[in-house]
Amino acid sequence: MRNHRGELAECSQSNLFIVRGGAALTPPLAAGLLPGITREFVFELGAEEGIPVRESTLRLEDLLGADEAFITSTTRNITPVVRVGDQMIGAGKPGPVTARLIAAFRSKAQRATQDVGDSA
Repeated sequence: MRNHRGELAECSQSNLFIVRGGAALTPPLAAGLLPGITREFVFELGAEEGIPVRESTLRLEDLLGADEAFITSTTRNITPVVRVGDQMIGAGKPGPVTARLIAAFRSKAQRATQDVGDSA
């Protein structure tokens, strides 16, 4: 979805990230998107994994020319995007930054769930 300036804002029920040069970029809240919980979690994961995560104004050409792309949501967690319409994103498969963030997400979620179970 785009805002009134033609900038990428968010996806239906999810937030968008692209990866360029090893950094994960997501539109700023000022683009008109909702601040997703999983979106914020990716900022934390990036800091822990040494992956730069920052807000950046994005346009369609940024998405189509990205090295990688993924969406985030509470129900989908971190989901790779490998194609937009007929346009392949990057190599057309989940990239290394996305894979690292997914692994970190799963590990941290598992530890948090285990910690809750241990304290019950």
